[in-house]
Amino acid sequence: MPVVRAPRAEPCWVELLSGDLDGANEFYSRLFGWQYAAHDGAEGYQLAMLDGEPVAGLVANDPELKAPDAWTTYLNVADIHSAMFATKLHGGQRYLKPVDMPGQGTVALIGDPAGAGVGLWQAFAAASYPVDRSHGHRVWNELHTKHFDIAARFYREALGWDLNPVSDSDEFRYYTLGQGSDAAAGLYDISGQDSTEGWRSYFAVDDADRAAALAEEMGGCVITAPHDSFFGRTAMLADRGGAQFAVIAPAKS
Repeated sequence: MPVVRAPRAEPCWVELLSGDLDGANEFYSRLFGWQYAAHDGAEGYQLAMLDGEPVAGLVANDPELKAPDAWTTYLNVADIHSAMFATKLHGGQRYLKPVDMPGQGTVALIGDPAGAGVGLWQAFAAASYPVDRSHGHRVWNELHTKHFDIAARFYREALGWDLNPVSDSDEFRYYTLGQGSDAAAGLYDISGQDSTEGWRSYFAVDDADRAAALAEEMGGCVITAPHDSFFGRTAMLADRGGAQFAVIAPAKS
């Protein structure tokens, strides 16, 4: 059932910045079954659709900006201007000042003190967050960081996160926003690992092995091979432009 509650800076939307929108359309359409629709009033912006509902955004990457192709996670906030002030107060970075999207809400981009970027979103109206774990839907977001203590403090103090440890050992440090069935995002310590920092989006698939093979066949790459986890079989992938994301075949409850 849809959940309607006060914003708590949890993931609410994801967007792909792509230097090849046509290629990205084909890649994700074959991988997730997405269809596409133009976004009213936003040139170069497309909505990825499943069953008539938007599941993600795709925006053209301006080559003059020299920004890498990437997925961006957006967090819902109750007051975006207060969140921007708190970001600066607690050592974060402000990449894009708040911009109103007519009839929808206000958007901004920030970074934690280590520089990992994330979007902020304040909707003009209360929003519901339906849970859909079927193929092609976003099911989880987490921040991979090599500055775990700094990131944890930032999200607690600047965005009010209620962080709960899943594991806090030297071998595996992982906290969640909320806990149990109420968990909404993850914070993962990747210190000592040869991997890239930043937010990762997880999309549900029927078969993680098949999805990884298909992504590679289409010119993407497999960063972490499919493997079993407590939550299901998962893999870390990248599309043709190098934007990293994860797939997971959710464990049967």
